[in-house]
Amino acid sequence: MVDSTNQHVVFDKRMTSIVKGVAIIFMLLLHCYETGDYDIALNLDYSLFSRCYHVFKICIGIFAFLVGYGYAFSQAKDLKYSVKHIIKLLIPFWIIIFVFTWPLCLSEVLNSDVVTLVYNLFGISSYFNYYSWFVYFFIFAMIVMPFMARFIAHRPVRNAVISIVIAYLLAVAVHEIPSLLNLLGFKVSDIIDNQPLLALFNCMMMTPVMILGFLFAHQGYYEKIEIQRLSSIETLVVCGLMLFIPLVLRFYRSAVFAFQLDFFYAPIVICAIVVFFNKFKCLAFRKVLIKMGEVSVYMWFFHALFFTKAVRWFYQPVITIFSDINLVALWTMILTFFASWLIKTIVDALTVRLIGVK
Repeated sequence: MVDSTNQHVVFDKRMTSIVKGVAIIFMLLLHCYETGDYDIALNLDYSLFSRCYHVFKICIGIFAFLVGYGYAFSQAKDLKYSVKHIIKLLIPFWIIIFVFTWPLCLSEVLNSDVVTLVYNLFGISSYFNYYSWFVYFFIFAMIVMPFMARFIAHRPVRNAVISIVIAYLLAVAVHEIPSLLNLLGFKVSDIIDNQPLLALFNCMMMTPVMILGFLFAHQGYYEKIEIQRLSSIETLVVCGLMLFIPLVLRFYRSAVFAFQLDFFYAPIVICAIVVFFNKFKCLAFRKVLIKMGEVSVYMWFFHALFFTKAVRWFYQPVITIFSDINLVALWTMILTFFASWLIKTIVDALTVRLIGVK
């Protein structure tokens, strides 16, 4: 490891890819060590994370934070920009749906009603892709952020706090809508069974983290950190603690009255990652994380094939060639990365050839 020559933290696109790379590793650890979605029993005798895999759900907070953080650097904060980026997200998701999922469960697709299919195409229903919630959250984010960004930019800290409070109150209100309507005599299913309402609740629940990400980028909080103040050993200790402590705290408590404590945990974990890779080169590890970050969206949707009930009968045997869950997790990461890299390479080439835009 070699010390960086930067005086302050640099949080550019490559650093963002590193953070995404760590987050997608967390996500794969979360899903690989959760044994409820395997069709065969695995050997857990030497499992590394079976008792604490749920702490890696912090990846959700990290990705939500990065949505707001990245939006702060967009040149045109308008709906045209939003539509462009929504399309960029839908391309990999729909490729996974149309090419890798629906052909293997065509009878179920043909027997589904139009509303159900539309819900699946935008992540509102996760039947055909277990981990598709990010699709509707990102669409929601791109719709509200043009307005929210202007409001926050006027008086950043005050207006960010106002937006966070409003988002949390709206989340609570949305959650209580079915109960309220039932009290008034209307028969409404619980929010868990109401997919559009549940999607809206999840969006409002994660909005505070997204707003915090925008505020951090707008104010340049990370860039104000002077990395030369600590020695290499001190930096390792501090970064280790900033990574370890939030995960330990998350093990015991992840939310308070639906307020996601990733609001506090995610920025600290991100800070640990960013400071570490600003202080140390770690060239090989850095390159791996950057590449994983660049294909993280593809990895997100592709690895769902191994656990989505509709198609896992076909895909899951590819990763359960090992019985040890640690090997299953490692092999899933490797396979998912290379498959995602290949798919993205083909899609990028076709996009450039057809419309001239990567």
